[in-house]
Amino acid sequence: MSERPPEVHPTTWRVLHALQAGARLSRNRHFWLYTDPQVRRAEKIHRFLRSIIRDVRAHPDHVRVEAVPGEDDQVALRIEIPQVGGHRVAYLRPFELELLAAEAPEVAHALRGALGH
Repeated sequence: MSERPPEVHPTTWRVLHALQAGARLSRNRHFWLYTDPQVRRAEKIHRFLRSIIRDVRAHPDHVRVEAVPGEDDQVALRIEIPQVGGHRVAYLRPFELELLAAEAPEVAHALRGALGH
């Protein structure tokens, strides 16, 4: 995904791409970076997407995806976790799906397949 969505700050977008490319931004070594809330937001989105990827890979047969009505193409992802008898629900915006597709194409493909796209 090369074009920045309008709802994402340019700094957040650049940091997200750096993190996806493998940049390691330690809070101890780059403490000045983390004074910017947009950098912290990028780190939060990156960790969120990595956790989605990890959970979908761990429970591929227990994933349900559905569109959220009236929410600009947002999707709800429900992952059943049978070992603990629980579930996780995550809401993904279109740009997050695109970032997810860049990092883990097989996970994005499975989600889109479950959605019917």
